[in-house]
Amino acid sequence: FQVVHWRELADFHNKTEELFTKQVNVVKVIIGLIIVLTISNALSIAVCERTMEIGTCLAIGLDRFGVIRIFVFEGLLIGILGGSIGVALGNALAISISAIGIPMPPAPGMTHGFVGHIVTSFKLSIDAFLLAVITTLIASALPAWKAGRMNIVDALRYSQ
Repeated sequence: FQVVHWRELADFHNKTEELFTKQVNVVKVIIGLIIVLTISNALSIAVCERTMEIGTCLAIGLDRFGVIRIFVFEGLLIGILGGSIGVALGNALAISISAIGIPMPPAPGMTHGFVGHIVTSFKLSIDAFLLAVITTLIASALPAWKAGRMNIVDALRYSQ
């Protein structure tokens, strides 16, 4: 007799798991791009709306890295808040949907279906939270850099 782990014999399961993992990674990249574009756009608008304030800060002695830090910190706060709310809502929805159950059709070779549930884990929640925070920090880099490079005179003279 030989003891073999079931995963070594489950070729179809392993290939299906690999396919789903690749699909989830593609969705993560798409979500990351959406976050980067959305947050970058929002922070770029914030930079335009606060041009006179940025000019005033620069005029009273705040260095350019101080302005950059302000916008990066704003992006970090948006990422933390958005990630926290997203993880909380996602876990609440998963628990609610799992309480109701998802009726699944019978698998090949079976005669009875089953009730599916959404399983969440701490690692999955942390991954989602980190995805939100890291992509938001990346998105805040360009608008912060633009805010830090403003000319003081032009920023003070700027009118909407």
